[in-house]
Amino acid sequence: MDIISSASNTAIKYLRKLATNSRFRREENTVVAHGIHLVRSCLDAGVTPKMYVVAELAHSNTEIAALITELEDTSVQHITTKDTLYESLSDVHASVGISVVFTPPSVTDKSGILSRDALLLEGIQDPGNLGTALRTAAAADIKDIYLSTDATSAWSPKALRAGMGAQFWLTIHENVDLLHLATGSAVPVLSTTLSAKSSSLYEEELRNPVAWAFGNEGGGLSNDLESASTRQIHIPQADTPVESLNVAAAVAVCLFEQNRQRLS
Repeated sequence: MDIISSASNTAIKYLRKLATNSRFRREENTVVAHGIHLVRSCLDAGVTPKMYVVAELAHSNTEIAALITELEDTSVQHITTKDTLYESLSDVHASVGISVVFTPPSVTDKSGILSRDALLLEGIQDPGNLGTALRTAAAADIKDIYLSTDATSAWSPKALRAGMGAQFWLTIHENVDLLHLATGSAVPVLSTTLSAKSSSLYEEELRNPVAWAFGNEGGGLSNDLESASTRQIHIPQADTPVESLNVAAAVAVCLFEQNRQRLS
């Protein structure tokens, strides 16, 4: 077994660039996921990696050994690196041991018509918030995700880690004109806001399909998207110095209130 130990190795340079450079990931249409859980999610979703990378000592880990056996059947390129070199390829401060390089699943439905439950995320910049929102959407059985052109990527290493692999089970549309999408929606679009003119989440009838629109961490939804929505709603909260909920928390509250109504 050849073990790479040099940081100047061509494959190592490529992997490090994938892990740290979002523009390069877009140009290559290729991303990297680190760790047993994400590799398992990738394979379970039927995604065939382009390459997998294993740390030298990770071969003795029984879970990783099982993944390697499964990956060997795909006949994709693989490399083994010295442990310290492997750790330099990821910002995960733990011995995750195995990574896969892959092309994100393509979106086949590009009709641009909202006809079932969906999540519209405008300008989300924090990959941790985005990944958490996607994980919540998957748990709430919301499959269709639409991200604005200025949102961070759902497939960045940090977003993948926060999403715990939820991305593999969702239909993620990136670089979407959300205003156009909301204007032509066949289901009600509910925008979340702090406006006093909005109605309470808990007064909404949520048993039928809706599209939820959430804005970014600082400015919230744009005025145009809020105006294009069917209704504006707010999440009631205590009168405290806390201005608003984190966007990932707001997504969780809204989607599980929807679930509560549908299950009651």
